[in-house]
Amino acid sequence: MSDAAGNSRKRLFSGSYPVTMDGQRRLAMPKNWRLASDTADTEFYLLPGRNKRIYVLTEERFNRMLESSDNVAIMDGEGMSSHEAIGQQLQIVTLDKQGRFQLSNNLAQHAGIDKKAVFCGAIFCGTIVAPENLYSDEQSKEQTYNYLQRLEEQNIKQRQNI
Repeated sequence: MSDAAGNSRKRLFSGSYPVTMDGQRRLAMPKNWRLASDTADTEFYLLPGRNKRIYVLTEERFNRMLESSDNVAIMDGEGMSSHEAIGQQLQIVTLDKQGRFQLSNNLAQHAGIDKKAVFCGAIFCGTIVAPENLYSDEQSKEQTYNYLQRLEEQNIKQRQNI
């Protein structure tokens, strides 16, 4: 993947972008979440998430999740029920020339999105949330920093074991 200058770049979901949904329930994906190498066939996967969020996954990230879900036994009632619930709300989208996609009514209702939404970067994926649900007291800044520290420590241990 490369940017407009031909430099190799990975997709990074960063920033916070307030948007307004149009009359056809279309939202514009933030420009810096898109790559110059994206085509009209580039797919994004929208999944319902906790805290009234919609997760925006790349095809690569979704495929990794799909591989993990192959480990669920068909007779696993809880696992299959969860897969059904997610599968019924899963939305696969491509972007039009203006970078827009139509949000399904199911996902809009899940997130409480009526007219306004906020795209939030989460590094390896994006989230879409209604402005009134953007800030949650469920995770303090200190918890966030502790999590980032654990990720960095894991990375250091992995490099030391190479």
